[in-house]
Amino acid sequence: MKRGYFYSLDALVALLIIIAVILLVVPSVREKIEEKKAQEDVLKVLSNLKIGDVNNSYVIGLISQGNITDLNKSVLEQIAEFFALNRPEAKVLVGEMFDQLNITDNIGLWFNGKLVHTKNKTAFEDSRLIWNAKELVSGIREGNSSTGFSARAFLSKSALTEYFYFGGYVGDGNITAILNISGTITGAAIEIDINKNFSLYINNNFIGDYNAIQGNLTTINLADSLGNFTNGINKLDFKGDYLYIAGGFVAVDYETSAIYQSRKKYIFPGIIGLINLYDSFYIPGSLNSMDIFLHFNLSNSSLFMTIGNTSVYNTSVNGESNIVITNSQLSSLLNYNDISNKTIPFRLGLENVSQLTSGSGNADVVLITDLSGSMNWRLDSDLTGVNRTCDDINLYNSSTKRISLAKCLDKQVVDTILSVSGNRIALVGFYGDAGSPNKGRTLELNFTTNKTALYQSIDAYFSQGGTCICCSINNGWALINEGSNSSQKKFLIVMSDGIPTHTCQAASGCTGTRTGKPSDEGLWLGSSSGCYGGSDDCNVADCQCARTNANWSSCRVNQDFNATVYSVGFGAITTCSMANDTLRDVANCGKGQFFTSDNATELQDIYKNIANEIVTLSYIEQTAVASGIKTVLHSDSYISFDYNDSSAPDGIALAKREQFYNDNYGNFSAPSGFHILEANVLSYSGSKWTNNVSIVNSSNGLWTNIFNLNNFGSDYVKLGDPYVVNIPNNRINQGANQVFVTTGISPLVSFNGSKNNKIALTFVKPAFAYSAISIIADGCNWTITNGNNNNISFLVPSNYTGTDQCKYVIGQSPQYDNNDAYDLAIIDLIRELDFDGDGDIDVSLSQQNIKINAITVQGIPFTWSSEIEIRVWR
Repeated sequence: MKRGYFYSLDALVALLIIIAVILLVVPSVREKIEEKKAQEDVLKVLSNLKIGDVNNSYVIGLISQGNITDLNKSVLEQIAEFFALNRPEAKVLVGEMFDQLNITDNIGLWFNGKLVHTKNKTAFEDSRLIWNAKELVSGIREGNSSTGFSARAFLSKSALTEYFYFGGYVGDGNITAILNISGTITGAAIEIDINKNFSLYINNNFIGDYNAIQGNLTTINLADSLGNFTNGINKLDFKGDYLYIAGGFVAVDYETSAIYQSRKKYIFPGIIGLINLYDSFYIPGSLNSMDIFLHFNLSNSSLFMTIGNTSVYNTSVNGESNIVITNSQLSSLLNYNDISNKTIPFRLGLENVSQLTSGSGNADVVLITDLSGSMNWRLDSDLTGVNRTCDDINLYNSSTKRISLAKCLDKQVVDTILSVSGNRIALVGFYGDAGSPNKGRTLELNFTTNKTALYQSIDAYFSQGGTCICCSINNGWALINEGSNSSQKKFLIVMSDGIPTHTCQAASGCTGTRTGKPSDEGLWLGSSSGCYGGSDDCNVADCQCARTNANWSSCRVNQDFNATVYSVGFGAITTCSMANDTLRDVANCGKGQFFTSDNATELQDIYKNIANEIVTLSYIEQTAVASGIKTVLHSDSYISFDYNDSSAPDGIALAKREQFYNDNYGNFSAPSGFHILEANVLSYSGSKWTNNVSIVNSSNGLWTNIFNLNNFGSDYVKLGDPYVVNIPNNRINQGANQVFVTTGISPLVSFNGSKNNKIALTFVKPAFAYSAISIIADGCNWTITNGNNNNISFLVPSNYTGTDQCKYVIGQSPQYDNNDAYDLAIIDLIRELDFDGDGDIDVSLSQQNIKINAITVQGIPFTWSSEIEIRVWR
């Protein structure tokens, strides 16, 4: 118990001692709490006090000597900048501030943990108590200035191209193009499909004589002739012997600070000779009004003009005339809503020579149709089919009788072949007697262009008996021999649905020339050879003699007349060797092609493709010149439009052309951030017509038709031929686009376009770039690859005298200083203009139209920062 008492007493004594110490220390602790605010006060003063407001002789001296330039900096920022640049003024300035603030305690200033200066009585290393306060200073980093540079790079002028587009056909004679240029001309070129050699004049100055390249475009680079152009109206004359231009353009590159404006006037080409113009115009908005001014001189001829398929003018006035077709007249004839936001074809020509450019055909086609008994069957089997007319919605059903479908496909061939003047068709239908003696017979109609007679003969077809293929081909030979001539190309289309059952030999053997006509009928092989034409004859030789004769007859017509023979297997013959082999042999020996199908839609395509190929192979592109007639269309003639269009966005306008990938389609892209002002398809149609233009969204495959000539009529000769087809902006997809073009001579006959087709683009974007705040702004000597695949060099800034070389050249990595504000601005601008990122910019730039403006930024904080710390200690 005593031991426990003494322990409790010891604890009580210890507690009293602790309380006494606390009472003695409290005043000292209160004093320390007050003193440790000093570092915060000092930091607040230094960070809020502007260096320019400091009344200190040392600071005033630094300002007067130019060592301090920004008087709005805080004292703390100035100290930090001096120290970051390793300048001794930092230490002195801190001492001056500590002295001026009359600090009595140990105090020091640290920059990112490094001591700048102290005012102390005892060393910091010996301190027992430390108080500190910290603050971040933006834009200051050791070894770097706080003064940054920023540059702004921009194109000073729009790099535009002014086009004069020739229509799908402009002729015939001397031709004039007018261009109005408002800017500095930097380049010029001509690309035309012209028929003859010609002389070129620019503003009445002779430039040179040039050769037409048949089948190819004539291209002229006018770089050496730019001095002949003027700022304003320019006239280019193409002089020769009854020239015509079937599409093309004059392109003049120029630089301008003027705002881009959409065209509101179509300028007619000048023509001295025969006025014969197939062209189009486009109104990119809602049409309010339009008027036409025609200045011409006629002699013994009548002038007409059609817009779409509507006649708007026709006169036989002789002599010099100035005609205005007013808006009142035009609005009464045309529906302005129907011609707004569309490419509209138009014609201007002479009434008595209105078909100067129409091509013609020289095809004599023998259309041969199997009328044997099996033609009553369904397409896909030997069951009896359903008789149907050509307008029956179920015509292409497999249950249709073969003869029903054959009649309709024959009529479609007639329509296609006869859609071109000069082509003719003869008919042969072959069948056999329904009973003994089962002779092979034919029906025929001689070569004609009378569609009604052809239709009536086809409608009269009936089916019975056997299959005398050699009879039909021999009959075709006879028709060609009697009714064709050496100027015509000869073709036979031989259709059958089965095995040949007849020969055409005169006495013996397997070859002969019997035609199936009366007293010249084919001989049936059923009784003598067992060739009945059934499925049991497919894989045996019973009908071999009939097959041989059909092949021999095809060889004969090809050898004697150079006739091309196509063959079509009609119906379910694909599994029958004898039937297939016979028709294949017929096509091979006739230097043609063999097709077969039991699908009605496929057969329709087969017939269509054969007919189109015949039209293509026999089409003659010709231009007839009427003698004794001379007319003049003056180049001051025009069509003016007033329409509501959306204003172009601010920015620099640029132009470029994209070549088609092949004769079918071309690609172009709408780069992100760019606004397309104008997109035109340039279609070289020759003596045909541009009849269809469609655009495809490459991302989803959706097709949109943007021009269809058939909407304006079926007689193309009466319609204009667009060389330029505008792609409405709302049809252009952001990113990749594909454009498909076809040409034609009628709604039934179409061809691919030309590999020379192009897409001409004009677009705008804010063409400028800013650099980040950078350490230096020295500049560089730049070399870049421009839109013409040429390297150009320029200085940035224009007074740069250094030796640094910067590059943005195709095939090389970009070269520039990542710390130079000028370089950063330029490289960002160039990348904006390199749409596909292939290392060259996609627009044509020159030394003159790229201008760099640099703005030096003083005192704007960099993204980095540093820590300033004030320490007080004892």
